Amino acid sequence: MVSEGGLRKPERKAININDPKFWNETELDTELRRQFDVCHSCRRCFNLCDSFPKLFDLIDEAPSMELDTVDSSSFKNVVDACTLCDMCFMVSCPYVPPHEFAIDIPSIFIRYKALENKKNTNSIDSQIAKDRSKW
Repeated sequence: MVSEGGLRKPERKAININDPKFWNETELDTELRRQFDVCHSCRRCFNLCDSFPKLFDLIDEAPSMELDTVDSSSFKNVVDACTLCDMCFMVSCPYVPPHEFAIDIPSIFIRYKALENKKNTNSIDSQIAKDRSKW
């Protein structure tokens, strides 16, 4: 039986960037959709940062009003709005680990940003890294 998180302390697993799954875009998209679907059904986090209203608007404005008709490229605006304050994980979400749903939006957003930076050699981060020798 699934129940809300209760009073247990959130448990976050370390992010393993050496796991090939970490860099797999298809697996990332599947996990984003799984976690977003739980967030969409709960909406307890609606007022924490701009990511959640953007996510909920994206889903509510989709043809089916579900994630199945939301284009994955639209997730970038949701991820970019996150400040990584961790309030959704530490305070608000009843579905963080040890709950079986294991929702961890900040970690999945870090994974998204890492993959995005790896693909985009023209990102500001890449440009700064190239120009460090000039400092």
